[in-house]
Amino acid sequence: MAVNDYISRKIRFEDRDAVEAIRLKERHVLSSHAFVSLFLWQSSMDLSLCLQKDAFFVRTGARGENAWMFPCGSPAQKLDFLDVMADTPDFSLHYVREEDMNFVEELLPGRFHFIETRGDAEYVYHRAAQVDMPGRTYKNLRAKVHRARDRHNWRICTLEADSLLEVTHAMYGWRNHHGSTGDLEVALLAIQKHEKLGMQGIVLRDECGVQAVALGSVIAPGVFDLHVTKTLMPGLDGYLKWELYQRLPSAVEWIDQEEDLDLPGLRTNKLESQPDRLIPLWKGVPKK
Repeated sequence: MAVNDYISRKIRFEDRDAVEAIRLKERHVLSSHAFVSLFLWQSSMDLSLCLQKDAFFVRTGARGENAWMFPCGSPAQKLDFLDVMADTPDFSLHYVREEDMNFVEELLPGRFHFIETRGDAEYVYHRAAQVDMPGRTYKNLRAKVHRARDRHNWRICTLEADSLLEVTHAMYGWRNHHGSTGDLEVALLAIQKHEKLGMQGIVLRDECGVQAVALGSVIAPGVFDLHVTKTLMPGLDGYLKWELYQRLPSAVEWIDQEEDLDLPGLRTNKLESQPDRLIPLWKGVPKK
């Protein structure tokens, strides 16, 4: 293979079945490589896809002109990609798992240097504990959920086609309140395409209308990826997620709340929600 064999292009919905088949065959269960995440974040993170028969390769332009997620697929195709791209200018690897590092160190010893990227680590929560909030560990979270629950006469409903316009208007209200777009583009795309992408979500309403929305998708057996949470009122986040988690399919055991992007407020929020574990991820660069 040569560098020209790894030309990437826009991620299309039609890529979903192939990407997911490759990912699940490799047992890659993190949000970073799941098709829904790639599709939703492609504009914000400048993601593009090179899809081959037994592997896929994602360029992440927001991290550099020659920055790529660690390849996903057959060992032979991953090895070819790494061997070829390691000699190209400014090449870097992102969202590298521990097993990916072991793969490189076994088959390409001495070729790469890896640095842990704390902001990419994925937060994973035990669904039953998030619903039951048992014991002293969950005392603060439990208090926040109960306080928000009792604040209004909430009406909770699933995200449906006939509510999309109202929810979309609420998202623009979120932007006006926060004074920035943030990940609004991702949230709007998720809301508009939620049914096509197989996402499940809920909407919180009070007497003034929509106040919050949360949605995500099952990305592996027993694993639900929480892609979007948006609240117009402060203090609703924990309650919003608590209501969603109760309504998930019974087979869901784990909640992936994705990374914190090194944003202090987001990190604090995720830690206060009592993750079961953080899954570390690394960046890799070729050794000179």
